[in-house]
Amino acid sequence: MATMALAADRSDQRPATIPQASYGPLAVLALAQIGTSSDSAAMNLATASLVGSLGATLDDIQVATALFSLIAGAFMIAGGLIGVTIGLRRGLAAGLSMALVGELIATLSPNIAVFTWGGRVVMALGACLVTPAVLGLVAALYQGRQRAIAFGTIAGAAALSTLSPLALGAVMDQAGFRLTFAIMAAYFAIVLCCTRLVPATPPAGRHARFDVAGTAVAALGLGLALLGVSHLSDWGILAPQKMCPFTVFGMAPTLPAIVAGLLLLGLLVPTERRAERRGNPLIPTVFVTSKGVRAGLAAVFVPFFYMGAVGILATPYLQLVTGFTALQTGLLSLLSGIPMFLLATFLPKLAPHLSSRLIIRAGFVALACACGLMALGVQQHGVTLPLFLGMALGGFGVGAVNSQANNAVACSVSRKEAEQSGGIQGAARSIGLALGTALAGTCLLLTMAGGFTALAVEGGVQHDLMAAATDRASTLMADDAFDELTAQWGASEDQAAKLVEAKSAAQSNAMRLTFGALGCVVLLSLLTTRNLVETAVPKSPGKTLVAERAESTTRS
Repeated sequence: MATMALAADRSDQRPATIPQASYGPLAVLALAQIGTSSDSAAMNLATASLVGSLGATLDDIQVATALFSLIAGAFMIAGGLIGVTIGLRRGLAAGLSMALVGELIATLSPNIAVFTWGGRVVMALGACLVTPAVLGLVAALYQGRQRAIAFGTIAGAAALSTLSPLALGAVMDQAGFRLTFAIMAAYFAIVLCCTRLVPATPPAGRHARFDVAGTAVAALGLGLALLGVSHLSDWGILAPQKMCPFTVFGMAPTLPAIVAGLLLLGLLVPTERRAERRGNPLIPTVFVTSKGVRAGLAAVFVPFFYMGAVGILATPYLQLVTGFTALQTGLLSLLSGIPMFLLATFLPKLAPHLSSRLIIRAGFVALACACGLMALGVQQHGVTLPLFLGMALGGFGVGAVNSQANNAVACSVSRKEAEQSGGIQGAARSIGLALGTALAGTCLLLTMAGGFTALAVEGGVQHDLMAAATDRASTLMADDAFDELTAQWGASEDQAAKLVEAKSAAQSNAMRLTFGALGCVVLLSLLTTRNLVETAVPKSPGKTLVAERAESTTRS
């Protein structure tokens, strides 16, 4: 496989000369994006199969999922620098090769340890090369309106992958995880062979020095910060929880890890200044100093923060509280996936003259309104229509923002820096997803536990039942399941009814409060849009939009 990757890329020394009207290479980049996103979907569906086939526990599966996110977040920026250093097409081919190997290891894993520390680690490292290379190649190979359309296509590909659980779930149910990951391996092999269709971009040069110090500091800092954030809910914030593996001076290790990670990231500023003087830094200074880049990265971050939060809120509530099946939940992904795909893919092509800043702002407002609708749709014993309307509106919001955000970053810097921006944009995606999942989950658990205690005391629940019930206070459960537990605790019929009422009220209140908080965060993000670079294509004087489209079609 390494030979395939190198053979496909011996011409990386040539500069790219892609015609502006050609979208053939874009199809390859879109397929690569779909592959990395679909791999995550396959992992989310593999729980039951891994438990049955490899004897994995839920803790084992959580480790496998969290490890992938940590590696992707920590090394994504380094993946962007590697791609620029060796040539973006070669970086893409190397990443696809690693993804292929990772899926094969997962397919043949004899136990969960090999699956996690072999398959998931290699796949995560491959994703750290693929995502920056895809975004960097779009910036390198396309310009102007063509670049806006290309970035929209990549965002649409990511949205399209949200529908992959329908097909992958059917394979997983019928044949288990091995065939599912084998299919993913074959998919990556096909895309790897297609990289010959992508024009080569020149590498940074023989004398460019790789920023080893910056890569180490950034990876360790991001890794520690993400490790702490991702375990806020299960390890605890200050007081250690039951699942906390160790303590730091009697405290849960989450906050110390976050603080240590942020301190290391602070060291990146002087480290990168020295690296820039030598050439080829991990993070060029303009990525930090440019207001346009910071605003663009915020636009990249917010939709993934929203998706991570909604994923940890809506799906468990629908399945664990209201009794939705996995298939029904997967079908609901169509509500957000279809509008997300349509807007991200076609908005830059059909409405190139609309203000990109206005589109991103409208997307943020749509996401905030979606949170409000979902909060209204959560009821004490189920869900109502506003929740589903909110999911659909959220798809429109994410699609609108994603159709413009990547191009806003690329247009804020020079072409060379735009090629390298894929790494930091990929990191913004991964960090947004991880933060959204962790913070929304923590907010839900804390408010649910505190609300249950208050409601149970107010409802007159006996003190001897409170201890057992409090242990389950932060777990989403259906009324029937919780009622069965009260019987095991020896609760009378009257006390059981009070406990179930307090539990269901605490769950729904916590969901509404968390959705409301998410909406407020998204609204506050509007403040970051002031400095967005405008990427809309201005209308030519004296020409109508119809005339311009006709002329563009003639040229093509």
